[in-house]
Amino acid sequence: MKINKINILSTLCFAINQISQSNAQASSQNQTQSISQTQTQPQSISQAKGSITDEQLNSFKFGSPQFRLAIIGDSGSESRAKKPMGLSTYDALLHLGDFDYSCKPDAYFENILPSSRSFEFMGILGNHEGASECGDDGHAKFKSNVYHEMEKNKEAKCEFSSSRCMWVCIYKNMRILGLTAGVNGCDKRDVQLSFLKSHLEGATEDWKICAWHFYDKYFHTGKYPDDGNIVSGSGESFYDYCRKQGAIIFSAHDHVYARTRVMSQFSDPTIDKFDSKPDENIVQIREGATIDILNGAGGWEMYIEQGKHKDFEWWQKKYAKGSHNENEHKYGGLFCNFNVGGNSKKAYCEFLRVGSDEKPFDTFTIYKNASPGNVTYSQIDDEFINEKIKAYKIENNIVDETNNAVDGSVAKSMNTKDNSNNSNSGSKDNNNNGTLFTRKNITIGGSVCAALVVIGSGVLIFSKSNKKVTDDTKLEIKDRQPNEGYQFNAVNINGQNSYDDSFTLLPTPEVISPLPEQFSFYHSNSMKRDYGNYDRKLELESPTSYTTNDSIPLVNNKRYRDNNNYFPSSSSSRNKQYNNNKYDKYW
Repeated sequence: MKINKINILSTLCFAINQISQSNAQASSQNQTQSISQTQTQPQSISQAKGSITDEQLNSFKFGSPQFRLAIIGDSGSESRAKKPMGLSTYDALLHLGDFDYSCKPDAYFENILPSSRSFEFMGILGNHEGASECGDDGHAKFKSNVYHEMEKNKEAKCEFSSSRCMWVCIYKNMRILGLTAGVNGCDKRDVQLSFLKSHLEGATEDWKICAWHFYDKYFHTGKYPDDGNIVSGSGESFYDYCRKQGAIIFSAHDHVYARTRVMSQFSDPTIDKFDSKPDENIVQIREGATIDILNGAGGWEMYIEQGKHKDFEWWQKKYAKGSHNENEHKYGGLFCNFNVGGNSKKAYCEFLRVGSDEKPFDTFTIYKNASPGNVTYSQIDDEFINEKIKAYKIENNIVDETNNAVDGSVAKSMNTKDNSNNSNSGSKDNNNNGTLFTRKNITIGGSVCAALVVIGSGVLIFSKSNKKVTDDTKLEIKDRQPNEGYQFNAVNINGQNSYDDSFTLLPTPEVISPLPEQFSFYHSNSMKRDYGNYDRKLELESPTSYTTNDSIPLVNNKRYRDNNNYFPSSSSSRNKQYNNNKYDKYW
């Protein structure tokens, strides 16, 4: 094969060009990646703040408005009931029932609840407001008083059931449902469960609360050890339905304070897997996992804890009368700040006690974390603070110094490159002499050499593969059928004649001529070649004629002659004298 030098040079130039482009692209990508990493590298809170002070950031209003909710139950209407309410200021009060223990429907609302209150009020009926305790009239009066007090609210928008035993309130970004399951004179459980589902399913508020007075059997501390599922009964668990919606659960009736760990099931108590290593100060809730807080320490009487109920493993924190009655008059209330600092995923709660100089008995932070396995609660804090810093800078037209630093470094890099390109040629020559054998140059040179080797090897292999060696003595024709001849075919390939050495049948003439009645021919060993191992005989018994279609092959091949017992049968040969050497010319 003739090698075209121009094609080789063109291929070589193309390879060098591709290698150069690859190096240029790699260099450009490295520079871009370096700049991108600088721009996307996470900043610490202090770096993001820059010159912004904590005081400036804390005074900046951002996110959801923070509010404080007080949760108190079993207060009664005695004067001591005011003390837990006075432990802190708050924006709204949720009362969990048992306003009075002597069936005096007006006592609490006239003596304990301030007439000129500045906070929102939401209250649930307890067993001491039921018809079995106070009769139908007393029960109706309690319902009426609660209803009218809640109508006075300015911000909390509440909707009552037709019986006025159940309600739902929207306060800021919180939805609260108050139920009275188990309270005599109120709706049956199936009606209450239906009300719960219709007002909680699909709720879009950031915070959700389910509240009732009674409890189910696994969620009290043992004052009444035989109590069963007073709220849920034998049907679907109210607790588990609220858990599935990610709602916090509040209950009372047991005059203690007790908080569970995060639960992934209540009917068959199961601690959430992400709460397996408990940090008692951190609570992470989501749809499918929540907590239950029991608070009946509002001022009437403190109860003891006893039996197996006080030792359930799912209790995180408990506060009761004490083994020596040390907490007999130390009533308390739970106070929770929701939307801490504007963060709608964070709340902070503390249980405060009357007559105690000690720090709060229980403090904990609630995070709404939809994926606690992938996101830590500290990340929730950091994400919110960073968003707040960005908003503060936009509000006050503060330019991000970090972005300027990145832009400056890029500009400096570009200026350095331009200055290098504008340097004198002598300097370039000196630099080139010093950097001739750089890694980049060695890589390019090696790549070029490798390309030449590959091209040369390909040319050599291709040229050898096009050579054909034909040994006529080794040519073998198989599958020849009787009365068939062969020819070579000329074909046209790419506009040029070429020969295909495959065999194609040729028509053979039919020769009919008379022969003697009997004709025998014996081929002896006296011929020029030694065929002593073969004895050929042709006997024709036709008395009149002989017809043959044998043809003379167009290939002069010794093996073909030997294997096919060739005997000439042309018409001209019949009139000749046959002897041992007569037809050597055909062999």
